[in-house]
Amino acid sequence: MDTQLYDTVIVGGGPAGLNAALYLGRSRRRVLLIDSGDARNMAAGVMHNVLTNDGASIADFRARSRAELAKYDVSFRDDEVVSASGEGDTVVVSTKESGTFRARTLLYAAGVRSVLPPVPGIADLWGKTVFECPYCHAWEVRERTIAVYGGSVPSECLASTLTVWSDDLTYLSDARELPEDERGRLTAAGVPVVADRVARLEGNQEGVRVVFEDGRTASYGALFLHLDMEPRIDPLRPWVDAADLEAVQSDDRGRTRVPRLYVAGDLGRNMHQAAMAAASGGLAGMAVNADLIREDRPGSLPEPPPPNPAP
Repeated sequence: MDTQLYDTVIVGGGPAGLNAALYLGRSRRRVLLIDSGDARNMAAGVMHNVLTNDGASIADFRARSRAELAKYDVSFRDDEVVSASGEGDTVVVSTKESGTFRARTLLYAAGVRSVLPPVPGIADLWGKTVFECPYCHAWEVRERTIAVYGGSVPSECLASTLTVWSDDLTYLSDARELPEDERGRLTAAGVPVVADRVARLEGNQEGVRVVFEDGRTASYGALFLHLDMEPRIDPLRPWVDAADLEAVQSDDRGRTRVPRLYVAGDLGRNMHQAAMAAASGGLAGMAVNADLIREDRPGSLPEPPPPNPAP
């Protein structure tokens, strides 16, 4: 066991965790950031919509961020957290390879996991010609033919949004019967529907080839879809009895109803965007620092708002 007592252990080394570490490091806090290195956006390779980093390599962004943090009391472990729980006035965090760490607070920014639909070939194209976020990737495929897959998770609103980037859109329902309101939105957006069942996806020179169950094929410059998400909070069981951390987040600065646990990034109340995740990390970092000041010097700061009642 590491014998140091950290002010904060941060789980997750994406924009949320890194920005939280910056805020806390500059607040003269002793911080340990633990990162498993398998963030959801790694497949895309680059990040967008972050000023001065638009189109930057994700790996390069992380490396430069760590280099900037080196001047502060922030240390790193490339490891996977397997459990975390509160013990009195500390939090105990156990990892797969690096042992156990203690801290006064835990800032959890491990993100979510994308759940791809069971369409053969989609995993190989994910982040290359198959995407979810139009604001992150539609500029690069603007004015191409674009398919929107709505077979597992309804995506008609995504199709309507994509009309800004392309006039040639097709909605693939994958044999799913579309409710009247969903079909109506597609009609209003001028997006035709192909109802045939999708057998598999293949890469080709144009971008992606859709092979339908009847053998017919169609090629598109890119394919977009909405995905189901799995919150990555298994290490917090049984400390946190909730399906996700949004359910226990008590304010807009990442505080939760669980003492000494804070949340930032895609697990909290924000859209899944790098800039917004970073902002939530900064807010959570400020909340951690303020609460530690309050703990060390009672009465020096006003009390935070009371937590939201349990649902």
